[in-house]
Amino acid sequence: MNNLFQLILVCFVCMVSANHTILVVLGCADSNIQQERVNSAMDYINKSNTSIKLYVSGGVKDAILSNKETEASRMAKSFEDKNIEIVLDEKAKNTAENFAYLKRWVNNTFSEDELPSIVITTSDFHQDRAGRIFQGIIPEITPSWNLSKSDCSSCWSDETVHIKNVQSDIMKAIHIIQ
Repeated sequence: MNNLFQLILVCFVCMVSANHTILVVLGCADSNIQQERVNSAMDYINKSNTSIKLYVSGGVKDAILSNKETEASRMAKSFEDKNIEIVLDEKAKNTAENFAYLKRWVNNTFSEDELPSIVITTSDFHQDRAGRIFQGIIPEITPSWNLSKSDCSSCWSDETVHIKNVQSDIMKAIHIIQ
């Protein structure tokens, strides 16, 4: 009887601590880079043997074009036939906002003792800055990375400019979670 109790307890602990995997796909105003990220996410989903919830993030960066389709909704169309739950973040206009809205969604969806595992799909050139921003906004979770390889030759040098703004980007986005 003692062994049966232990087995039931182990099964219960496994069910309670079952980790949710959230695959976050960051949008991009450049449609080629965005498609590279979608392709990388698709490969990840096809190779994964775990249950995944997809979180696609990206609004419209140019307010003048506010009637334009959001990055998130464009990306979501690529995953419609995958029979996967898709959460749309159509408000985020930059990487810091991507993660601030993600944190708000995680806080509203999961309890503190059941935080999901997060896999971030973005471009190879974007990982360093995205990682710094993620840790500044969601320090309680350490993400995994699913990186697309980008053919953008100027993107690596552009990142050296953008990375200087990480702290200020985080501070501007914090109001979203408060």
